[in-house]
Amino acid sequence: MVVTRHVIVVGAGIVGVSAAGALARAGVRVTVLERDHGEPRGSTAFAPGFLGLYNESSILTDLARASSAIYAAAKAGYTRTGGLELALSAAGAVEVERRVDAASATGLASGLLRTAELPEPVATLIRTGDIVAAGYFADDGSVDAQILTRSLRIDAVGAGATFLAGQQVMHVERRASQIVVGVASGAVFEADDIVLAGGVWGPSLSHLTGLELPLFPVAHPYVYSPRRPQFRAGPFLRWPERHVYARVHHDRLGIGSYDHPPVAVGQADLSGGAGLQWAGGFTEVIDSAQQLLSERARFVPERRINGVFAMTPDNLPFLGPHLAMDGVWIAQALWATHAAGAATVLVAAMTEDAELPAELTVDRFDGDGAGELSTRALRLYRDIYASGTG
Repeated sequence: MVVTRHVIVVGAGIVGVSAAGALARAGVRVTVLERDHGEPRGSTAFAPGFLGLYNESSILTDLARASSAIYAAAKAGYTRTGGLELALSAAGAVEVERRVDAASATGLASGLLRTAELPEPVATLIRTGDIVAAGYFADDGSVDAQILTRSLRIDAVGAGATFLAGQQVMHVERRASQIVVGVASGAVFEADDIVLAGGVWGPSLSHLTGLELPLFPVAHPYVYSPRRPQFRAGPFLRWPERHVYARVHHDRLGIGSYDHPPVAVGQADLSGGAGLQWAGGFTEVIDSAQQLLSERARFVPERRINGVFAMTPDNLPFLGPHLAMDGVWIAQALWATHAAGAATVLVAAMTEDAELPAELTVDRFDGDGAGELSTRALRLYRDIYASGTG
């Protein structure tokens, strides 16, 4: 009798769904345990959907390129829109030009545009007179994270993956050759391996395995305009000097900002999911960000999102095996930008003994104090869009 390897994936956001699909296509029996019933409440549900390929970290560039190729093959949810980085000063222009040159050196399509060359949908949204330089990254894309995740999930189910909703994981242990997982309902699951892809709940999940993973959830403001027929989709916009970004979602304009002190979020604050109540202080942050828009594009937000995502002390994800518990694999702190590529790399390591990126090892901060790691992670918050993490 042939015994098929069984893997449990915890989390059904874009990371978990991508891992489930890759595992199922590799001939593995996959069971995905979802925390919630109904609509998802993790970070994927609130992602603004910018997929920027170039990153100062070469491994993140590689993972983004791989993810882009996978998303492009999906049935829905991804569009290669291109991305624009807009400089507001001479110093900012030097940095944009440097990033354009660096992206070109990796083989990505990128170049500088004059203000008069900006795509028309963009020119109507922004204060073009403030722009000193514009870098255009033609290979960048935009995703509707929920639609894309549903599409990837359909593919995973078609490949044989099983999804079980309402299964909040409460207990993980190794018994002989099996991983045993207990959930809040009292049900128990057994598998050969488990992939922890719980997003903002990663610290709690990792703790169940004896691993104190330095993941630090933070709150982040993003708002949507009312529907306006004059808004037309175009490249994703970033103003790195101001830590602001924007895009058109069909006929709504969305804008977000990192230009504020980081707001740490505890695990106890996430019982209702990764969408928190709007914080009053975020209103000023968004009002300031809207000053970068043309007067006719500014709006009173129809929908306000206080979304949560997890930071790490080096702005890199965790991808690889738990070194103290065989059969436990970690896929955490991954944006939609890198999710599918990272899942493919992880599954190759699980099924083919392929090498994993040394920069992303789970134990790379061992020996560092928790307070120091938290400080380092939060210090990087405002640099996310300046560095192209996306």
